[in-house]
Amino acid sequence: MDFSPRIRKQWGIITQNYPWYFIGFLILAGIIPKIYIILNLFWIGRISMDALAVTEQYEFIGSTMEVLQGMIPIAVLALVSQHYHHREKVIEIVKAGLILQIIISLAITVFIVFFIRDVVGMIGTPVSIVDLTREYLLVRAIVLPIEAVSYTLLIAIKSLQKGKEQLILITTAIFVNIALDLFLVSNTPVSLHLGVQGVAIGYLLTKMVLLVISLAYLIHILKINITSIITTTWRHQVVPLFKIGSWSGLETAIRSMGIVWILVVLNGLGTAEYGGFGLATWIFWILLMPVIALGQGTSVLVGNYSSEKRYGDLLNIMKTSLVLVTIFTLAVVTTGILWWQHVSLFLNPNPEIVAFSVTVFIWCFIGFVGYGIGIVLRSIFYGTGQTRYIFYISCITNLGMILPFFALIQAEILTPTFPMVVAVYMIVNVVDPILAFLWARKVISEFPVMTPDVNPSV
Repeated sequence: MDFSPRIRKQWGIITQNYPWYFIGFLILAGIIPKIYIILNLFWIGRISMDALAVTEQYEFIGSTMEVLQGMIPIAVLALVSQHYHHREKVIEIVKAGLILQIIISLAITVFIVFFIRDVVGMIGTPVSIVDLTREYLLVRAIVLPIEAVSYTLLIAIKSLQKGKEQLILITTAIFVNIALDLFLVSNTPVSLHLGVQGVAIGYLLTKMVLLVISLAYLIHILKINITSIITTTWRHQVVPLFKIGSWSGLETAIRSMGIVWILVVLNGLGTAEYGGFGLATWIFWILLMPVIALGQGTSVLVGNYSSEKRYGDLLNIMKTSLVLVTIFTLAVVTTGILWWQHVSLFLNPNPEIVAFSVTVFIWCFIGFVGYGIGIVLRSIFYGTGQTRYIFYISCITNLGMILPFFALIQAEILTPTFPMVVAVYMIVNVVDPILAFLWARKVISEFPVMTPDVNPSV
């Protein structure tokens, strides 16, 4: 019996209202900055032998930025996407979100600036690069509030289903950064050769440009004037923002702790093991960029459709995204079976690190597929604002699985091996989507049964 006509018909039904262009623009907006990072690393590598080590010290502070991005902006995404047809409501939400982001990020910046010596000492920076690191982190700390605000603005624009516009804004900022790298950092004749400080200054100026153009565009599409900025109430939006953002922020913090525990164990095994795991996860992370962008787009659509009570269309959007992610991740895994070692060797010539990278792939390719599926399933929580469920998932996987593993090793009850650590990492990434599926079913079960709207989205 030929099932293909039936499959094509079903696929046509569930994809009828799928916004392919919107999702496509979001995927491009996620990929382009990652391509720039490779170019940026190229220039940093030509500054000095220590330049990359200095810039990488920011990753310890970068985790704070990740928590910031996982808190108020996630709440802005949920609330704006649910009220995207109500201009006044959107202005209130965005205004409240920006004020909260400014207050929180400024507090972090002030702390870093005043205690920069303690911060550098706490993260264990090598003595040889302490002074350079301190100067670099001071500039990057100043960027924090600017980056936090520009990120929130982009989230608001995305939540209004302005995928192409977000892509244009991000691409413009990337071109500005490329030009600044050329004039401030590169080893070309036109460069000022400012070293790692040039990297930080270029990043600062780029984020300022992104903030200005994003704000200008949001003011344009929402028809905001000085009077509306001043008179728009916002305080009553603080509680809803914190109600959603606190759960997602805590989830990000706990997830970051879980990653740190894994890295601490790997660090104790040796530099090759640590490097191999880092190389493999870096490749995985780059490959996940389209999936992450698709997940964010799905979150926006879930918020849009849930506010309009188009639950049938919402479920079809989820199904389509799940099918796309499954096909993509399985294609990546299939390609990885043939090319993972070659790609690892291209990125790092150390055969020992490459061998450990291959080991990570062998153990974690199932987890990679599961993690991708989990990203889409989490869209139901982000879009509806029920972010407490992602907090529950993170507690189970990180506090319930990784922490006991870490504690047993610290207590010297368990002697870790590289395959053992990677296996735990893989199991966590398999359990994560299973829990997401169970709680997503609970949220969906609360939706009224409705027939999908066959008309295109407005």
